[in-house]
Amino acid sequence: MPPRAKLEELIDGPKNFRRADVIRTFEKKGNDQDPWYIVVDNKVYDIKDFVSDHPGGAVILTQIGKDSTDAFYNFHPNEVIEILANYYVGDIAQEDIITSKEGFAQELRKYKEIFKKKNYFKSSKLYYAQKVIHNIIIWATSVTILAKFGDNLFGVLLSAAIMGLFWQQCGWLSHDFLHHQVFDNRKYNDLMGDFLGGICQGFDPSWWKDKHNTHHAEPNVHGQDPDINTHPILTWSEHALLDIFDPEMAEINAKLLPQWIVRFMIKYQTLSYFPILCVARVSWCIQSILFVLPNGQNGKPADARMPISLTEQLSLGIHYICNMWFIIGFVITGRNVIASNPELQFIVDWFCGGLNYQIEHHIFPTLPRHVFHKVQPIVQTLCEKYEIPYHKTTFMEGTKEVFNRLGQVSAACWKLDRKLT
Repeated sequence: MPPRAKLEELIDGPKNFRRADVIRTFEKKGNDQDPWYIVVDNKVYDIKDFVSDHPGGAVILTQIGKDSTDAFYNFHPNEVIEILANYYVGDIAQEDIITSKEGFAQELRKYKEIFKKKNYFKSSKLYYAQKVIHNIIIWATSVTILAKFGDNLFGVLLSAAIMGLFWQQCGWLSHDFLHHQVFDNRKYNDLMGDFLGGICQGFDPSWWKDKHNTHHAEPNVHGQDPDINTHPILTWSEHALLDIFDPEMAEINAKLLPQWIVRFMIKYQTLSYFPILCVARVSWCIQSILFVLPNGQNGKPADARMPISLTEQLSLGIHYICNMWFIIGFVITGRNVIASNPELQFIVDWFCGGLNYQIEHHIFPTLPRHVFHKVQPIVQTLCEKYEIPYHKTTFMEGTKEVFNRLGQVSAACWKLDRKLT
């Protein structure tokens, strides 16, 4: 029981909660007097006194008022449930227990244990060593071209393009290390994250973890997932249109940016998509720097929920001292992508850093990328068994789907604009 548990609850034993009671805690989470409930395996926990001690930081706040079962087991080994038991306050009422897809979740956990026994979660150190070496070769190629042909426009552009490829591949690699896919010792993973993320790219690993772990906890949920929180630069959900067409919200947001500019950006976002991707790296770098800068209050980072290590700060400093002369970046987003020609699948896997297996990665975040192809058929078969959509597409078709999604939101913006103005 958490320290704030009421005396009568201690005497009477665990209580039964309706899901509506749990959901209401999300609406009241700004009130210090109210509990913060989450649900795991139909058990209710009040995590309010645990948030400050949570090793994963503030990502746990995204789960308040929700059933966190899948998120919990994706992020943690099974034994961590013993820590959560200290904050147990009751159970979900029998009439609110959801069982429609319970078999799917149970089978996923069963397969996770099978994969562990097969050592799928044990990474190949040789595989990752050659990945790091390949990245160093890409970097050296870019620097050599710039040194020898720096007075030639084509040489500069070629060097920049190769450096962009280096940043992209470092992004995939740092993703693997910061998901703790490679080493059993988390410190070694974090050190490699400092090198690949901080020194090589100029991104603070703590900023990345805060952003990316929240993405994994709330994937593609408007208002929660920071990876799609790009409105109005790119607007992925019709829900975001409320910000500009609801009079009250529009008045608030107009103080930040004139609404006619916002509407223009949304209407024509299919045209701006690729140009925006070309400079997205700059935005990420700025966000990362602001995340770790002291905000004047005891020298603490402005946005960081966890302490920023000296190693991280030094890695950022080294990057910006050594790499200010490279200003062109390249960004690519991946999804469940297959090659139109199976013989070329290894190229897609390399270019997308294994994140073309989006479904498998989100189900098993700590699974090394070099075994995704082994578990993919199992996951797909399991989804088909329980009639859960499993989306698979080619790189070009996936790009078309991205444009279609942006186009749908643009069309909705045009329609609302004509109707309401």
